[in-house]
Amino acid sequence: MSSSVRRKGKPGKGGGKGSSRGGRGGRSHASKSHGGGSGGGGIGGNRKASSRIWDDGDDFCIFSESRRSSRPTNSSMRKGEARPKWKPEAKVPLQTLHMTTENQEKVKALLRDLQEQDADAGSERGISGEEEDDEPDCDDEQYWSAGREASLVPDADPLECAGSGLVEPPNPEFTVSTFAVQKLSRYGFHTEHCQAALRICDGDVGASLEHLLTECFSETFGERMKVPEAVSHISLDECVEQRQEEAFALKSICGEKFIERIQNRVWTIGLELEYLTSKFCKSKRKESTRNIQETSVEICKFYLKGNCKFGSKCKFKHEVPPNQIVGRAERNVDDSHLNANEDASFLYELEIRFSKDHKYPYQAPLVAFYSINENLPLACRLHISEFLYGKALTFAETSEPVVYSLLTLLEEESEIAKLLTNTHHKYSVPPVNFLPVSSGTRINNPVCRKPVIPSNSFVSSQIPEVEKESEPEEETDEDEGPAPVMVENESYVNLKKKISKRYDWQAKSVHAENAKICKQFRIKQASRQFQSILQERQSLPAWEERENILKLLSKHQVLVVSGMTGCGKTTQIPQFILDDSLNGPPEKVANIVCTQPRRISAISVAERVAKERAERVGLTVGYQIRLESVKSSATRLLYCTTGVLLRRLEGDTALQGVTHIIVDEVHERTEESDFLLLVLKDILLQRPTLQVILMSATLNAELFSEYFNSCPVITIPGRTFPVDQYFLEDAIAVTRYVLQDGSPYARSTKQMSKEKLRARRNRTAFEEVEEDLRLSLHLQDQDSVKDALPDQQLDFKQLLARYKGVSKSVIKTMSIMDFEKVNLELIEALLEWIVDGKHSYPPGAILVFLPGLAEIKMLYEQLQSNSLFNNRRSNRCVVHPLHSSLSSEEQQAVFVKPPVGVTKIIISTNIAETSITIDDVVYVIDSGKMKEKRYDASKGMESLEDTFVSQANALQRKGRAGRVTSGVCFHLFTSHHFNHQLLKQQLPEIQRVPLEQLCLRIKILEMFSTHNLQSVFSRLIEPPHPDSLRASKIRLRDLGALTPDEKLTPLGYHLASLPVDVRIGKLMLFGSIFRCLDPALTIAASLAFKSPFVSPWDKKEEANQKKLEFAFANSDYLALLRAYKGWQLSTKEGMRASYNYCRQNFLSGRVLQEMASLKRQFTELLSDIGFVKEGLRARDIERRAQGGGDGILEATGEEANSNAENPKLISAMLCAALYPNVVQVKSPEGKFQKTSTGAVRMQPKSEELKFVTKNDGYVHIHPSSVNYQVRHFDSPYLVYHEKIKTSRVFIRDCSMVSVYPLVLFGGGQVNVQLQRGEFVVSLDDGWIRFAAASHQVAELVKELRCELDQLLQDKIKNPSIDLCTCPRGSRIISMIVKLVTTQ
Repeated sequence: MSSSVRRKGKPGKGGGKGSSRGGRGGRSHASKSHGGGSGGGGIGGNRKASSRIWDDGDDFCIFSESRRSSRPTNSSMRKGEARPKWKPEAKVPLQTLHMTTENQEKVKALLRDLQEQDADAGSERGISGEEEDDEPDCDDEQYWSAGREASLVPDADPLECAGSGLVEPPNPEFTVSTFAVQKLSRYGFHTEHCQAALRICDGDVGASLEHLLTECFSETFGERMKVPEAVSHISLDECVEQRQEEAFALKSICGEKFIERIQNRVWTIGLELEYLTSKFCKSKRKESTRNIQETSVEICKFYLKGNCKFGSKCKFKHEVPPNQIVGRAERNVDDSHLNANEDASFLYELEIRFSKDHKYPYQAPLVAFYSINENLPLACRLHISEFLYGKALTFAETSEPVVYSLLTLLEEESEIAKLLTNTHHKYSVPPVNFLPVSSGTRINNPVCRKPVIPSNSFVSSQIPEVEKESEPEEETDEDEGPAPVMVENESYVNLKKKISKRYDWQAKSVHAENAKICKQFRIKQASRQFQSILQERQSLPAWEERENILKLLSKHQVLVVSGMTGCGKTTQIPQFILDDSLNGPPEKVANIVCTQPRRISAISVAERVAKERAERVGLTVGYQIRLESVKSSATRLLYCTTGVLLRRLEGDTALQGVTHIIVDEVHERTEESDFLLLVLKDILLQRPTLQVILMSATLNAELFSEYFNSCPVITIPGRTFPVDQYFLEDAIAVTRYVLQDGSPYARSTKQMSKEKLRARRNRTAFEEVEEDLRLSLHLQDQDSVKDALPDQQLDFKQLLARYKGVSKSVIKTMSIMDFEKVNLELIEALLEWIVDGKHSYPPGAILVFLPGLAEIKMLYEQLQSNSLFNNRRSNRCVVHPLHSSLSSEEQQAVFVKPPVGVTKIIISTNIAETSITIDDVVYVIDSGKMKEKRYDASKGMESLEDTFVSQANALQRKGRAGRVTSGVCFHLFTSHHFNHQLLKQQLPEIQRVPLEQLCLRIKILEMFSTHNLQSVFSRLIEPPHPDSLRASKIRLRDLGALTPDEKLTPLGYHLASLPVDVRIGKLMLFGSIFRCLDPALTIAASLAFKSPFVSPWDKKEEANQKKLEFAFANSDYLALLRAYKGWQLSTKEGMRASYNYCRQNFLSGRVLQEMASLKRQFTELLSDIGFVKEGLRARDIERRAQGGGDGILEATGEEANSNAENPKLISAMLCAALYPNVVQVKSPEGKFQKTSTGAVRMQPKSEELKFVTKNDGYVHIHPSSVNYQVRHFDSPYLVYHEKIKTSRVFIRDCSMVSVYPLVLFGGGQVNVQLQRGEFVVSLDDGWIRFAAASHQVAELVKELRCELDQLLQDKIKNPSIDLCTCPRGSRIISMIVKLVTTQ
């Protein structure tokens, strides 16, 4: 706020000119006013739109726009304000923004402190040095820029600490003066280069400039810069004497333009280069002319003379008229007399620098071109400097003085004009590889400053998720054994700290390591153990194609391998490539990365391959998953998840050092794998030596071949034994399963009538007539049931006709069974049948496929209460759950073979379908269901839904049974359903999920950062619908993750790191920032999964009544919180108490368990990106929570949850996350009732309230909401998560939100206007409006919102900031919490 000013006395009544930078305050004058300059454009969302400091008793001037709009005419409606087309009788009550006198004083004091610091530190400066106009008061030495890693803060602003006490400056060794950075940037260097140089040179500006110039010139001139030996014999005194003579001559020629800043060391010559000014100031001139016409504010006459003593505090404008711009420094304010180091009044300067003991003119001096013309590109300045230095080198060869010749060259437009066409220079953009920063640079108080991250450079300097060990292992004697294996916890935060360790592929050290690996491999090949495993490998079908694969790879860059389950493609093909290269020269050794869709498969395959190579995992074969890495400098075959490779691409777009990328299981068509194929397609063009192998388990290989320009395809046959395939009707027959009355797996009568209604709707008019005719003539033709009708819609007779030869008892069971549910009773009956052994099949392990973790837990608990499986009496079975959230050790247990006579039962999700192979499986029970990501249009976000598997999935599951012997597979859906209802293939994930996450992933990759999102999506293998992309972009903009020109914001950058829906991600981040983490995670888990409240058909009223008992503060989410807390308490009393609590309160225990699991996973994600304490792992939290509860409060600590019991703050967090999903509550015109004391206003009935959204018009509250029957809302605004369209549009879950959360956390700009005599604060183009109790309240709230936005940006840019211990952060946060809670 360099233009801030204290004002005494009455406020100005005139209209100061508003601008996006905020106007200038001033005293009132008779004819003109310079006060209140935040009208018009100044009201926008810019951080310093209103530039003033409040004094006690200080009121606010009225904006000129506000005065004009004070008459109650139609023009007072803002132009962009949305007008409803209808004219409803009901109205939205205009809420008033109140603030107690005490709170006003506190907010005023807070803003005064914060903005005084801004005024002194010049915090309104541009993002980079080239945009800088005003220089700070450099004699005020209390301001320091906090030392930070150069990679993260390209341009840090000065330290800002709230409070009167001076904060002790950090160690100067690692601090960077912002003035110094700005000064250096005017020579053409990007601020990041400037910061790095200043750190190296301990803040010495001169030394830093010489360091930068030497680095820059050495890349262009190299050997020419070396001083000839002959020069060393020349006397230094002779050189100094010649230099002094030249300085005297230059002084005579140039007059005051020539300054010898440091005797015999630094000369500067001021320049008037009119051709440069006219070329680069045209736009400025036009703008200046327009501004002068638009405003009546005078320009300071003393400023034009060059000696205004008020500097930036002057009430008149400091602008140069367009006709006077040439030859003078173009500045908003002339602070030259205030700035000790700034005495230049020229737009351009030539600077000549001689180092100590310099032998000029026999040696070229360092030449720098300096400019404060902000319109001259940085790169052009450096090109001019390089051009001049080249001339200086030429002159040095003949020992001639060069400075006057350089001045002559600069004045020749034709010479310099050529240099201005190139606007790119390596040193004018952020560095690719940052200078290493000592781990000691982190300071104790890193939060009392405002880092600025330019939006354009933010994406280009992202942090890679995967860290390659950049320091090669020390070379040891070859006989000392293999390189050590490091098991690392790869946290995103730790990687930020080690940013200097880039993917630096050092060929020399790699070739030395390769030589050792080759030698060890040759020795190993002769070992007996290796040979015996090799014989097993040679029996796999993949081995027969070995020569063919290697031959094709020698000729083609891309290869598609299609192979059935069990052919050995995942384990063998990477080894074929590696072994072939190990038999060649060391520099040709392959470095292979093989991606897997799941963590467990990356680990299990790596361990399997390491075993086949007779070594431990982590040597030549390693793995890397999120948060865990087992590899060494010798690793040449790395198995990793797809996400890990995409993270690596954020920091290493060329995949340096990698020779082969193998993408396994491409047929699964996940969002990540489809995106990876697009990225690889681009990289292949840049790196012709990189080879890509795509491996698919199904027969859609041609699709991938066509995508990669018809590359060759190899098909490998599977090696499986015959598997007997049975369906639901067979399973019921062999187990003699009968459904009991009241079974949860039976169809309700209501459901049956619903199915009939659905069948009736699906029939055409002709079919309807045909059906009626058939029924009236009693023509019950046995073969008349159409194949298109699902079994669920058929009655007993129709099923009997469809399933000929099946017993009537089986058909009866099928006719009343609910096929949509996973029947755990039937699965238990099948397990009993298999284990009892009353059949002819051989013994073996049983693999049960279930859709998700909740079903796995339920079946596991069910089996524990069955004596056959719980091992209490006899040790006949061992049961292993298998899902992705288990630890690596727990997952490995499924591979262990049990003792003879013991049956291994594995209860798994679809993780065991293709990702891992369990050799001893003979029996498969397929529930026919899986969890699939689906886009839910009602929520506008993705959700995990239970869906039927595809035919391809069912065949994969069946194939798992025939690995070692002939097997059996039971599908728990009918044979008719398999043949006529199941899809042949799954729909690609990218076509059924929202695209927000992928948009962010695209923007975080440097290769796509400048690309239009539509152009990137159009190049995918099967692009999603354009409407889906359009909706995703709108949601990201509304959320503040993407700018209108598709640039990533800091919030967007962090949301890209959280693999969850963006709104859920924002709720989690804000919950962490405002210290209400646990409740935020609970609500986030519910939004991500589903509500735990259940409503049985026959007990709907009772269930709704129970839900209302949890109701609180007109919020479904706070009701959910109460219910979840009660469940947590009940789990501590034991399983029985938990079950009873759920039954009594109509809650789903399965959903609550899933929510607890999701909360732990979300905590791990936040820990990984630095928003909660580091090192938290979901499985560790679960282990600690064995006594009941979810373990989050204990794991994250009291600090992260100090506001967890503040419901108003939690509602505010919901507002931040769910905005712009806002509903207005319109109340009818008041009705009054006569009483003895007079007329009393009556409350409207609930059905008289009207609910309106901005885009949908009128909507209705869903009957399941706690707000359904509410007659009065204290605030007329609700935020919601989900819309459902049936006969009408319903809002399902919603939460009342009051004035302050909307103003402080709602999206868009906060605007203040005077309308009909009152100050109105509006959001979202005027759709949301409040009346302010006074103008002062309106401005205080608006300014506080600006401070909060800036603080949140700072926190999001640097998660390590602790907002509750930083004086500035803690004061703003506590003020916000107080306003939200008390007002």
